[in-house]
Amino acid sequence: MMEAGRRRSPWASARVYLLLAVYMIAVTLPIYYMILTSLRTQRDVYNREAMLTPANLTLQNYITVLTSSNMTTWMRNSVVVALVSAAIAVTIGVLAAYSLARLKFWGSQTMARSVLFMYLLPASLLFIPMFLVMSNLNMLNTLWALMIAYQTFNVPFCTWMLLGYFRAMPVEMEDAALIDGCTRMQVLRHIVLPLAGPGIVTAFIFAFTNSWNEFLFAAVLVQRNELRTIPIGLYSFQVADVLLWGQLMAAAVLATIPVVILFMFVQRYVVQGLTMGSVKG
Repeated sequence: MMEAGRRRSPWASARVYLLLAVYMIAVTLPIYYMILTSLRTQRDVYNREAMLTPANLTLQNYITVLTSSNMTTWMRNSVVVALVSAAIAVTIGVLAAYSLARLKFWGSQTMARSVLFMYLLPASLLFIPMFLVMSNLNMLNTLWALMIAYQTFNVPFCTWMLLGYFRAMPVEMEDAALIDGCTRMQVLRHIVLPLAGPGIVTAFIFAFTNSWNEFLFAAVLVQRNELRTIPIGLYSFQVADVLLWGQLMAAAVLATIPVVILFMFVQRYVVQGLTMGSVKG
């Protein structure tokens, strides 16, 4: 009787599968429509009768985007900015998070909480001061301006994420290394960093994605077309009040591919880092 009561009824299973089906449709339909639109001409985009039907498909939008625009330049700029800004943020985040997690000093708890508040601070409040700072440093219209500006949200995020990860790690091996004569930096390098690999990879991936998708700072700090990143480059497919939907969606698909490939390679580390970092916070 107890086993029969625990066994899921057919109606309960049907409800679960129905919910999963609705969720999958909600997730995949926008992606399907984006890819389908990228393979259509401008006239076919507005054909409501065949809105979701794969008919009259063409690769002309991809050819136009790759040959008649600066898409390759925008992607190269985005890769450089995202990689460098994520690497800087993770380096600072590791040092800051480990200090807040292991070193006890006056104001450490307040500083740890302020990290989260800094991450929650909206970028709309920072872009004017950041513009003035970059102008005074003569760094406007440079990729370094974006790399530095992106630290305002990447460093707090990486620090807060790694802080919970370091707090969840046992301290016995670190204490043993300190007793044997290791310095804090040696403990961090030889013990903590190898154990914190999944968390560091996870922080790097999220910092990379945040930098890859950022729009506001990129629109304010960089005006030269050859220095644009992908989010700003996508905006150029609007001519006056006309949106070139086919080319825009083709560029969006191309911009999504590098991030998808990156997540495919590091998915295991991201899941492990998220689950282990959530033990303590």
